[in-house]
Amino acid sequence: MTDRANLVLVGSRGGRAGAVAREVARATGREVVDLDALFEARTGATPVAYAEAHGEAGAHQVEAEVAREAAQSRGAVVLASPGAVRDPIARWELWHSGPVTWIDDDAAADGGRYSAAADLLVSAEESAPAEAVLAWVEANSEEVPRARTLLDVSVRRDHPMGPRQARILFGSGFDSEALAGLVAMHSHGVPVVVVDENVAELQPGLVGALPDGRRRLIDAGERNKRISAMEAMLEFASDQRAERGDAWVAVGGGTTGDLVGTAAALYMRGAPLIQVPTTWLAMADAAIGGKVAVDLSRAKNSAGAFWPPVAVVGDVATIETLSWERRLDGMAECLKSAIIGDPWLWDLVKRRGVSSMSEGEDADLAARYAIIERTAMQKVSVVERDPFELGERRNLNLGHTIGHALEIESGYALPHGRAVVLGIRAVAHIAAVRGDLARDVADEIDEVIAVLGFGMTRSFDEGAVMAALVGDKKSEAGRIRWILPTGIGSVRQANDVTEDEVRAALEHIREG
Repeated sequence: MTDRANLVLVGSRGGRAGAVAREVARATGREVVDLDALFEARTGATPVAYAEAHGEAGAHQVEAEVAREAAQSRGAVVLASPGAVRDPIARWELWHSGPVTWIDDDAAADGGRYSAAADLLVSAEESAPAEAVLAWVEANSEEVPRARTLLDVSVRRDHPMGPRQARILFGSGFDSEALAGLVAMHSHGVPVVVVDENVAELQPGLVGALPDGRRRLIDAGERNKRISAMEAMLEFASDQRAERGDAWVAVGGGTTGDLVGTAAALYMRGAPLIQVPTTWLAMADAAIGGKVAVDLSRAKNSAGAFWPPVAVVGDVATIETLSWERRLDGMAECLKSAIIGDPWLWDLVKRRGVSSMSEGEDADLAARYAIIERTAMQKVSVVERDPFELGERRNLNLGHTIGHALEIESGYALPHGRAVVLGIRAVAHIAAVRGDLARDVADEIDEVIAVLGFGMTRSFDEGAVMAALVGDKKSEAGRIRWILPTGIGSVRQANDVTEDEVRAALEHIREG
């Protein structure tokens, strides 16, 4: 092998992709490295058979291992099946080892979700596909592109106003061409770009890639997520003579997205919204799904709307500037999603969660990306099934009822993620005492939370927390709808949790 980058081809080795890989390898003096063959050599089974015997989590773990092995080959033609690159860790490893070509006789297998993220898509109608690959490499470069798109998918946008589809774009190191082009697609005129002032300082390249004709910097702390701050944005847009078709672009964390999203929903009765999340929490959760709101004095997120974005652009490179505490906030939402419905994600967080939050050379970037993507796409799936939170989507509030009350009690000094984790511990305690959750599973949840570095307890005024619970927006006829875990990957909704149970749960998470 050489120090050259790999050439990655995605497609079935038994179809055209296998033949193309061999022809490109001959023309460039490279060796073909077949991921499915590596998988079978390691396990003695095909990926499908192995998944049937050992489960999705086991198959994904092997796929990630063989992808890393192939990515380290250097100077090879790496052949991967569409099934292999559904695993986000495998995709991260391969996409960062060289330019990627997708042979589109297999594109339908992924619904365009991953093939759209390739550098080159070779049509099934192409008469000489190997020559097309070689021509593209010669015209561009054999090196790994700096900007890597890892997910590019259209999802349903459930709202009677605006487009019926939205675009979600995840990757690393997006350049100005990609960002400016996407904004231009969704804005008739100059967009209203609202940026967290901290992001403007830490991410000048990202912010500078966006139009600046109508740019506004804000202090995006939770204490400022109020109607008065949103009103100031609306007045700014009006003074700038922004029109209804001019997009609003939210650049920052979840608070920024909520503020800007609520303003966009109100401006001219609905302007296009583009979310550019720059925090772990916002990428994995807050920017997805279209729930936007501001806080009232007694209740968080109680004045808002359903206003789905027309596009979400998440660049995981922005997470490198976040503190460990802010990364913890994001991990909290991923823990929540794993408990709700994704045992594979739970297993990944257990094995590589700590390293995914690390900095510098110790950072497990592949796991970081995979945890974020998996969480975000789980939320997309839930939202598509229940866009207006009439049933299943309520499950996404696991840990949030007590979590929001703790935030309010603290005057929002307690970060959202840490509050949600305490809320998860509290409802796991309720479920375990009721017999809905096995005690060993509750203990496992506690162990993972502790290993990740979350605080297990906190001092608080119980009376203030109970008062905040009374104003919870999830109440119906005066009764709070609780989400209780029943296992790793399953929850149930309950409206019969008693005050005594709540007080016992608060005692469980109280410091001392």
